[in-house]
Amino acid sequence: MIIIQGRGLSAGTAEGRLHCYHRVGAAAVKRAGADPEEEKKRLAEAQVRTVRQLETLADRCGREVGSEAGLVFSTHAMLVEDESFLEHMTDIIDREHCCAEYAVQQAGKAFAALFEKMDDPYMRERGADVMDVAWRLLRDLAGAGTGGASLGVPAIVAANDLNPTEFIALDRAQVLAIVTQRDSQNSHAAILARLLGIPTVCNLGDGLLAEYHGRMARVDGRAGTLTIL
Repeated sequence: MIIIQGRGLSAGTAEGRLHCYHRVGAAAVKRAGADPEEEKKRLAEAQVRTVRQLETLADRCGREVGSEAGLVFSTHAMLVEDESFLEHMTDIIDREHCCAEYAVQQAGKAFAALFEKMDDPYMRERGADVMDVAWRLLRDLAGAGTGGASLGVPAIVAANDLNPTEFIALDRAQVLAIVTQRDSQNSHAAILARLLGIPTVCNLGDGLLAEYHGRMARVDGRAGTLTIL
């Protein structure tokens, strides 16, 4: 039996098999020689689709979970439409004649880094929201969908971290609990977990190993522990 200490985010206990979730990304190779006008058009179309998706999620979460949950995705929709963020992406396309995917990736990293340098812990966590928005745009540009984890059976979801998009894409009837390596006290995924009453523990660090996939485990959200049985 192995006990890993982390930080409890949402109280409650659960026992089941551990499902290690690996994020399905989208390609963002710097494809040079692209037509800037065509790439900006692709980006604008992806932006419209992404905002529409996020507004639908905000409405659904508002009805099913509550206004606070809906606000998570409304905030993300505002980020997608942020003029500074869009200008940064289009400037990269114009300057480097690169594909829209690369511009989204670079702008996401730059804006996330700005948030992560802030003194306020809540604002630092907003860097993760920027990366979630960038991830959504990338996947839309690639026609790859939302990319949530497919559990198949009830399980404890284990990940490096979970962004709100990935969290909400889960079949929550099959999510017994959530455990993550990173510390996410102020993350929107953590807010969703608390609102939905899903036991959640973060900040497990390197103690949460991929080799534990499929092992029986117990989560105590109040004590902040993951026990590998």
